[in-house]
Amino acid sequence: MNESPRDIYFLLTPEVHLLDLAGPCQAFHEAMNYGMKLNLHFIGDQSSFSSYQGLTIGGVQPLPATLPDHAIVIVCASKYHKAIYQNPASQTCIEWLRQMPKDNTRILGICTGAFLLGLAGWLDNRACTTHHKLTQALADQFPTAKVIPERIFVRDEQIYTTAGVTAGIDLALQLIEELHDSPLALEVARELVVYRRRMANDPQISQQLCYRSHISPLVHSIQDYLQARLSEKLTLTDIAEVFRVSSRHMQREFKNATGVTIRDYLVELRLEEAKSYLEHGETVEGAAFKSGFPQASSLRAAWKKKYQSLPKESAAKGHAAVESTGRYLFSRSTD
Repeated sequence: MNESPRDIYFLLTPEVHLLDLAGPCQAFHEAMNYGMKLNLHFIGDQSSFSSYQGLTIGGVQPLPATLPDHAIVIVCASKYHKAIYQNPASQTCIEWLRQMPKDNTRILGICTGAFLLGLAGWLDNRACTTHHKLTQALADQFPTAKVIPERIFVRDEQIYTTAGVTAGIDLALQLIEELHDSPLALEVARELVVYRRRMANDPQISQQLCYRSHISPLVHSIQDYLQARLSEKLTLTDIAEVFRVSSRHMQREFKNATGVTIRDYLVELRLEEAKSYLEHGETVEGAAFKSGFPQASSLRAAWKKKYQSLPKESAAKGHAAVESTGRYLFSRSTD
């Protein structure tokens, strides 16, 4: 039996962010190139919109009077400000969202799209997230919503919400896996040159970035060096020789710039790398070896210290270790 194409509707509003539209759109389009049957629609209350980046988007279709079964509606983000979604075009979209979706419609809010979902009543008593700078604003505006900070995406029944910008790509890959399978999602990720798929419970700010808010050229160079050699045996003496500084000076400069020691920073990077390998079906022993831990017991000890649990292998190759707690989707490894 031929599978009917699934309809995906990108809902656009004024000051839409280009990447919040283009990222998920590109992911689904690549999936179509691999044979996934989808129909992509771009809808709104106006036939054209000016994006926040200045590019005008034309050819926007009217809001449909009905939605087919099992449709997906993706609310693309707009630039946040206190009067976000108070314009007439957005108000029409809010009313459409209140009335149109069915029980089997998946509704996605990309970044600030969560605010539009909240105005349409879809976040009442539901778990959700948004850009890490806006989670408090979301909680303040929608007090009955269960806002979860520092999450790439959150699913509560038919409602999905994401962190900012590129998180829309992560959620699109998750949906490709849900609707088709994991190998296709991984193939699309490779086609998009995505470094790795981030899962629901991953922090929004990677360990590769959260210790980078300093201005020390030496420390940035050391961080780049470590990131490129995670699987290698590294000693403080060898690193100091590479950068032609004393080991004591290097460690002092690194701690002053980042607030952590080089050893602790390297463990954080290796844990993040091992987590990625585990989510893609690697064994604990294999993940430990590939991410630079001397043995599996070292990975388990570091994991337990950080997460108060032990690393879990995926149930199948290419599938992340995931558990469902109530209605909410979370990755097991960061519980």
